[in-house]
This record gives sequence, structure tokens and C-alpha cells, in this order.
Amino acid sequence: MDSNIIQSILEIDRSAKEKLAAAEEQKNKIVADAEKEKKRIIDDKIKSAGNALKHLEESEKSKADEKMSEISAEREKEIERLNKIYDARHEEWEDNILRSVIGG
Repeated sequence: MDSNIIQSILEIDRSAKEKLAAAEEQKNKIVADAEKEKKRIIDDKIKSAGNALKHLEESEKSKADEKMSEISAEREKEIERLNKIYDARHEEWEDNILRSVIGG
């Protein structure tokens, strides 16, 4: 009878060790899967942030190009305006300068 009790205790101990090993293996698998999922989420967020940054950069570049075009068009208009003034008045200015130089 003592032999049966010892056998039962040994069987219970062996079964408990197997269950503990299986639980440890399952825990390790869960931790590894969680790490993979964490890495996947981080990679997705980095990719998403990169895409958002690229979109923002393109948008800002487009706005800057548009503003540069506006400034260039305004500059051209101003140059044209100044050229018209010059064409209309340069002879008068030259005469005024000449008279000022020769004292007349």
C-alpha cells in the first residue's frame, strides 16, 4: 500500500512538472508573440508617421512653390510698372540731372 502511495505521489509530481513545463513554454510563446505584435505595431506607426510626414512635406512644398510663383508674378508686375515709369520719365530725369550738374 505504501508503494501505491509513493507511486501516486511520484506520478502527481511528474504530472505537475509536465504541466509546469507546458505552462512555461506557453508563457514563453505568449511573450514572444506579444513582442512580435509590439514590433509590428511600432513598425506600422513608424511607417504611418513617415507617410504623414512625406504628405506634409509635399503639401508644404506645394504651398511654398505656389507662394514663390505669386511672389515672382508680383515681382514681374512691379518690374513692368517701374519700366513703364522709367520709359515715360527717363528723359525728364536725365534733363533734371544734367541741369543740376551744369548748374542751370
